Amino acid sequence: MSERLPGFGCHHVPTAAGWFRPDEPILWLSCTVDRDVTHVSVAGEVDLSNAHLLTELLENLVAGRAPTVVVDLSEVTFFGAHGTEALVRARKLLTGRGGRLTLHRPAPIVRRVLDVTGTLAAFEVLDRSARTPADGRHVRSCPLAGRT
Repeated sequence: MSERLPGFGCHHVPTAAGWFRPDEPILWLSCTVDRDVTHVSVAGEVDLSNAHLLTELLENLVAGRAPTVVVDLSEVTFFGAHGTEALVRARKLLTGRGGRLTLHRPAPIVRRVLDVTGTLAAFEVLDRSARTPADGRHVRSCPLAGRT
């Protein structure tokens, strides 16, 4: 008896009409390490069903060697309370180890949720493009890998 299990993003879920449709991922995470800085890109929806993935990724990075984590939130389309919890937790863990967490270009929905919850002021926020730093040097942007 051989049962082939579908890969991530390849599941088929039933619709109300009884048909099956592909279940596409709603959250994309990518991570690159550049010396002492880890860049995390988040795209799509961060909600109750998947915020634990962001939490786990950030917790693993905190346990690693990178003292600075930059989280690019520019392509987030929905951001729930569990996303806020993931960022707050990672920030506490990093600062407890002498590191820092920076939010890069948070999408308007992310900024709004963090502002309403009173947590925005606790974060360092960079709104300028990674391609044009203040000192004029060229910096590679962090590509969003794994996005289909």
